[in-house]
Amino acid sequence: MTCRESLFWLKWGMFAPGAWGRFRGLLANARRPLEELVREQEAAKRRLVERAVREVPFYREHYGKTGFEIGDMGQEGWFERLPIVTKADLRAHFEAMTNPALRRYRKISTTGGSTGTPTKAGYDGRICEAVYSWRLQEAYGVHPWDDHAYVWRLPRASRLSRFVNAALWWPSRHLKLDASFMDEASIGAFLKRYNQVRPTLLQGYVGAITQLAQFAFDRGVKVWSPKCVWVTSAPLAAVQRALIGEVFGAPVCDQYGSCEVRWIAQQCPEAKGLHVNVEHVAIEFVDAQNRAVPRGEYGKVLLTNLEDFVFPLIRYENGDRGRWLAEPCACGRTLPCIDAVKGRVSESFVLPSGMVVNGEFLTTLFDNDPDLVHGFRVTQHKDASITVNYIPAKETEEAKTRLAAIQTALETRINREVPVRFVPVAELPHDRGKLRFVVREQ
Repeated sequence: MTCRESLFWLKWGMFAPGAWGRFRGLLANARRPLEELVREQEAAKRRLVERAVREVPFYREHYGKTGFEIGDMGQEGWFERLPIVTKADLRAHFEAMTNPALRRYRKISTTGGSTGTPTKAGYDGRICEAVYSWRLQEAYGVHPWDDHAYVWRLPRASRLSRFVNAALWWPSRHLKLDASFMDEASIGAFLKRYNQVRPTLLQGYVGAITQLAQFAFDRGVKVWSPKCVWVTSAPLAAVQRALIGEVFGAPVCDQYGSCEVRWIAQQCPEAKGLHVNVEHVAIEFVDAQNRAVPRGEYGKVLLTNLEDFVFPLIRYENGDRGRWLAEPCACGRTLPCIDAVKGRVSESFVLPSGMVVNGEFLTTLFDNDPDLVHGFRVTQHKDASITVNYIPAKETEEAKTRLAAIQTALETRINREVPVRFVPVAELPHDRGKLRFVVREQ
């Protein structure tokens, strides 16, 4: 074990006790017989549902309406008969879905979501979920104590929190580019520093990483080749994978997760599918009647977070579509594989100055006020102006004031280059059942 690795685990042992043991166990699990992993997952489902029924008000009522009782878990197919949980349930019963005895451990995650419906979810802040990303990154020769580069939407942070984060990761260097707005100056400065640091991993939103690659490609900028380029938050098209791979000279890894349940699945270097973190999440694909579809067929995604007893999500419909792959991965890992998930849509806007407004940022317009609207769609018209159509959830004067503040914040961030309109609507158009919530007219 190197000095850097030893220091990393020493500090993480204080920040997240048990992380090292969990990480080593996950590496071993990736090649254990699948039958063993399935049995352990079934046991985890039972523990989760039993505690949810006993301890969480929402599930006592949600399951009570169907007559479900804990004793029914002895019946075959009991789990698949449980009623699903929807985004509407999250909005209407957020506090009731929290375990009151563990509420002090709850953290909150918000997002505009892939369906255009602002979503707020809780999660257990004690769980070190990063170990799931570390497991698959190992397949590319990437270690958590290496130097990494990130292209994310950067949250506001206090000077103290930035210091603590830097101290936790030191001596590893973490290079960051704010993906919310990327222009020539910010991209150029980032790539210059990137080539100096030479990180082993480049990680970020699909749209932002594509923009970064396009910038380098168009200008003939030579960039350092990391061991892996890790992308998430939107579908990865073949043309995007090809461009990113050519520019960075590295394998491109697709990762699937959400604000409600993170680190669901990731690609290994075989790039034939995404390995599911079965210790962390149970995933189902169902039809319109919420019945399992045959393996290989696409269905609605249902997610169950197996480790979270603070804010349990059991058979949660997140709005995406996917399917199981029939064949095991050639890499030798026994973790089951799903195909690339459909339904996450993200486009970027281009302002007259050339500044790019990434679609991933636009999903966050209502992050801090998810109760204001029932849905939204952001459109950039051919004249470059922007319209935000939204279904209002509240008609109060306070709501109007908060909406006006969000509009002003967006106008300020784009330097008022183009007109921005916020327009209330009764409904939003769908594309084959999926709302394209960020649209750029061509």
